[in-house]
Amino acid sequence: MKADLLKSYLRYRYKTILISLGIIIIISYLTHDAFIYLFYFLLGIGREYYHYDDELKKIKKLKAKGLTEQDLRNIEFVKKWEENREGGLWKYCIRDGGIIAGAGLSVIISLIYFTFAPNGFKNIMDDPGNMFSLIGYAYIAGASIGVTIYRILWWYNEKRFMRLTDPFNILFASKKASFND
Repeated sequence: MKADLLKSYLRYRYKTILISLGIIIIISYLTHDAFIYLFYFLLGIGREYYHYDDELKKIKKLKAKGLTEQDLRNIEFVKKWEENREGGLWKYCIRDGGIIAGAGLSVIISLIYFTFAPNGFKNIMDDPGNMFSLIGYAYIAGASIGVTIYRILWWYNEKRFMRLTDPFNILFASKKASFND
């Protein structure tokens, strides 16, 4: 039983394992510290294998109901997107894009500044005003990028929502026709 489960797991996840192992080999070659990366790789594989049996049971239950994992993701998306739509476009863009994503992007922008600017850290430490300027500029840039990205995501998610909920959708009609046959 366990051998069949292991074979099934390896057959289902072999691409992920090979790609991950390739990345681990490259990282360990560049850093000359293979043990820690290999340890976390094996730990991750072990965790996935441990939960694989439950995942197979979940897939069997879904098939018994006539659903797939993609159907569950679509249902979850529709529920979540209905809540986001109630708040409106600008609340979604400002709250999720400008504030939340903007904060993460500002950290990334600051790290890029320190990486590519010559003497960037020294320039920041010369005067406390410079540090506050960098924080402000990075957050404004991150918020602007976040709002722009989330505005584009709104259009994409709205299109996906309509595709999933519109009863006159061509995809929905073709599935319905195949159920009636």
